[in-house]
Amino acid sequence: MSEIKVKTATFQKHANQLESASNGNYLPLKNGNIAYSRANSINQLRSALIDLVDVMEGFQQVAKQDAARLEKMGKAYNKQDKSVAKKISQLEVR
Repeated sequence: MSEIKVKTATFQKHANQLESASNGNYLPLKNGNIAYSRANSINQLRSALIDLVDVMEGFQQVAKQDAARLEKMGKAYNKQDKSVAKKISQLEVR
């Protein structure tokens, strides 16, 4: 069995990182572990995701309106088909 030598400070740093990960905390600027530019990129990504959700909600509304319009068109075509079929059947009887 081999002995693993680890500095106490390094071990404590890893333990703190694991603790924050298990709590779901993400602190990009804590302990200087990530540059400000990358933290800014993460903020931009978060903003872009929020915008994407807003756009998808708008798309959902448009899709609902389109579905309602298509349903009305289908009913109108069905009604017209029945009317035409009735007229054709009257022509055949004569």
